[in-house]
Amino acid sequence: MKMSSRMRYLTLIMVFVFLYTVKNSVSSNPWQPVSFVIYQRKLRDLIPPTQDSMKNQMLTVIGKLFPPYNLSAVRQHQSYYFPNINIFFTGIPKAGCSNWEEALLRAEGRLDTQLAPDKVAQVHGRLTGDYSMSQYGGDGTDVNSATSIIVLRNPWTRAVSGYRQKLSSEKTQGGSYTGISKNIVRAIRPDNDSNPDPLCTFEEFVRYSVKNGGINDRHFKPQTKFLSADIMRYDKIIPLEYADMMADDIFRELGKDISILHSYDQTTDPRQQSSAVKAKKVVDRTERKKS
Repeated sequence: MKMSSRMRYLTLIMVFVFLYTVKNSVSSNPWQPVSFVIYQRKLRDLIPPTQDSMKNQMLTVIGKLFPPYNLSAVRQHQSYYFPNINIFFTGIPKAGCSNWEEALLRAEGRLDTQLAPDKVAQVHGRLTGDYSMSQYGGDGTDVNSATSIIVLRNPWTRAVSGYRQKLSSEKTQGGSYTGISKNIVRAIRPDNDSNPDPLCTFEEFVRYSVKNGGINDRHFKPQTKFLSADIMRYDKIIPLEYADMMADDIFRELGKDISILHSYDQTTDPRQQSSAVKAKKVVDRTERKKS
């Protein structure tokens, strides 16, 4: 069947429009054959990404989620670099930091003998200050190759421990922050309360912390305040409750026959340490009141 002249004319126009559209939308070369351009587009769409392109995409995503670490840029006062043993340590108050710093100072060669438990506070100040990242002035080559260690503690037992040592009237370890403790009493305790203790109870400490968003002191600040997660990597994240066992492995890797001091009550089982026992009693008492 022959096409009419009108149909031939319309067909030519449609072909011309199609070729013109393809040429301008796909090809950057107006003289490139349309058939080759269409084949090239199909080929490009069907070819799977190369290993290099996949790797680059992955690195881009990782770079956004985990920026490159730079330990030398950390300026947290509680972060220390021990060059002889190549250890970077982040010490969190009330998470065993004094005992760890004492052991690391011995491994470093700064201390000759182990300090007695009641003398361990001597590590603060000049002894660890010389290794603080707030004083670091190197180019980063050494510290960025270090093994990074951080010790974390259950937040609840850490709060109990901080209260007992700093704010309570316990004869064994309490009362060193009497000013803060008395301020809590004035803010929380009713005037007609019959409690004769001038220092706050644990319940008063908790109520004050909740009402005021915490206490502005390093022993009570959240542990996240001591982290530098945007520029840090943490090679060994150690729960305080199992620090004794994990410390043995770390010092063995360093070739050092060193162990860390135990808790105040000399109990290695974390479930039996006095702060953990006291915390459990408070939780149990609170649950009974709810029921």
